[in-house]
Amino acid sequence: MKTKDFLYISPITDFGFKKCFRDEIVMKGFLTALFEYAGIKLNIVSLTYLNNESDGDKEKSRRVIYDLKCKLDTGEEFIIEMQNEKQSFLDKRITYYVARGISNQGDIIKQKGDTITKKEKKKWDYDIKKVVGVFLLNFKIPGEESHKVSRNCIVDVNSKKKEITNDLIEYWKIQLPYYRKRSMKPENCKTELEYWLYNIANMDKMRNSVQFMDKTPALSRLGEVASYHVLTRAEQEKYMKEYDDYVVLKDAMNTKYQEGADKGEKRGYQKGMAQGMAQGMAQGMAQGEKNAHIATAKQMKSDGMPIELIVKYTGLTAEEIDKL
Repeated sequence: MKTKDFLYISPITDFGFKKCFRDEIVMKGFLTALFEYAGIKLNIVSLTYLNNESDGDKEKSRRVIYDLKCKLDTGEEFIIEMQNEKQSFLDKRITYYVARGISNQGDIIKQKGDTITKKEKKKWDYDIKKVVGVFLLNFKIPGEESHKVSRNCIVDVNSKKKEITNDLIEYWKIQLPYYRKRSMKPENCKTELEYWLYNIANMDKMRNSVQFMDKTPALSRLGEVASYHVLTRAEQEKYMKEYDDYVVLKDAMNTKYQEGADKGEKRGYQKGMAQGMAQGMAQGMAQGEKNAHIATAKQMKSDGMPIELIVKYTGLTAEEIDKL
């Protein structure tokens, strides 16, 4: 796509996502619409953007880097992520990210020098605030077709009183492909959240103004922030580089997705081959049906890979592979 064809940048790219959602008006509007979808009124007076990097408490602990992290005036923290590539163990990964947001609340911030005083250590008494993860997924989740937007809460319940005693972790999964033009038309959008998701999913293809601005004022601000032509030359070049990379990756994933699906069984290849033969085959084994396994085995066999390796990655027996 030529640069002159862009009216808006796409929030699906890393640059576009942070450019749009680092704006306080946009973030407030989106989060308010999200919770209204669940029948919850979220009164946001103000929000503060936090450090989006988190190191573990040990040298070998994994670092977590969030796309965006913010804190409401009520104390709740929100982690907002855009995911373009399909993830293995998605819910476990999300839980890990949100749980790190909980554990970070116990971090001691050194005000002066390297010495932490006893007074500083006593400042925090496990007054943990709720952490909410919002994960915008640029792919469909197999088996969750009826849950385009899902809210998941991890809570402790008093079995006798039937009351929630601990409500500190919550996460949302939003499958953006269901809101693209080929899946949903503007007239099909009925809720404020659908107005937002339709725009987020389609902004790079829009040739006119952002949709539904008359119904949701914060979307007017999104249109201002996401305007391609108000970017500096350096920002435009950075965005175009990311957008081109995104298009190439999407095309590669779609190609392998099609190759691995013999009779429409496409689920195992969405990430697959775009990241290398071995990893793609492992994904196919985990999520593909037998037709996909057979297609995988044929490819590996034609590439001269050992029977033992084909068995390992496809789950087929040596006898089945010999007949291919």
